This record gives sequence, C-alpha cells and structure tokens, in this order.
Amino acid sequence: MQMQVWNIIMGKDIHNFFDLDEIKARFPDAADSVIVDAYLSDSESASSRVFRLYRPLPRHFHMNCDEHLLLLDGEADFSLADEPPRRLRAGQMVMFLRHVVHAIRPVEGAAPAIFLTVDTPRRAPDDVHFVDPADEAGARFVTHLAGYGSRR
Repeated sequence: MQMQVWNIIMGKDIHNFFDLDEIKARFPDAADSVIVDAYLSDSESASSRVFRLYRPLPRHFHMNCDEHLLLLDGEADFSLADEPPRRLRAGQMVMFLRHVVHAIRPVEGAAPAIFLTVDTPRRAPDDVHFVDPADEAGARFVTHLAGYGSRR
C-alpha cells in the first residue's frame, strides 16, 4: 500500500494525516545508525516523529525541549536520570522535561521498538547532548526514512 498523506495547503500545511502502520512497515530490517526516523511535523512549537530503535541509545538529554514518547511496537528498557531502567511495552508512554538524562535499550528477543515522539517546543537536530562525549563518536545517531525528514 502506498503511503497516503493528505495536505490542505493555504500558504502552509494546516492538516496532515499519516498512516503509521505504513510508516512502520517502511523501516529497514537493519541500519547503520542508532535510530531511523520519519518526521511527521516540524514547526517552532513542536516536532513529531516516528522512529525505530536499532541499537542502544546512550544516556543523553535535550537542552531546549520536553519529550513525550509513546511506544507503538515492541519493548524497550528506558532509563530516566539515575533511576533503574523500566521496561516499556507497546501502548505505554513516558514524558519528561528538558535537561532530564535518559537512555533507551532494545530488549533482546522482543519485537523492534518503534516510538511516536512529540517534542515541545521543536527539538532541533543538534539538541542531543550525550553525557559521555565518547558516545557521540560511536554509531551514527540518526538516519531519515526515505521520503521523510525535517523540513528545516
């Protein structure tokens, strides 16, 4: 099935409809990056994406946005601040404010972890700050799903 996105354009996009199952089906089985994402929206007030986790996402934080993550599929171990990891399952959501250190680890043997994320205000691509600078030199952080990407 072809991805269906309907836009009503009056000088700018004011509505978008997305088929999340179609987006999820387009994620590759393997990736060279930690995540592959598809932008759904990207405005000053908020950005939203669907992303699939391919390897552990090291401890990091965002300086300028709060984050809301809904796990759509799979399982993931989610760490916030200095708390022990918590197992998230499909249908569960976590929200945290800017500056909160967090990390995500896929669960071995579980279905791939696919998230819907909403950042308020918009999370700029350079607003990912790793606690251990060596983590930044590791695997590429993100690649964009073909046909999607930040409008900026």
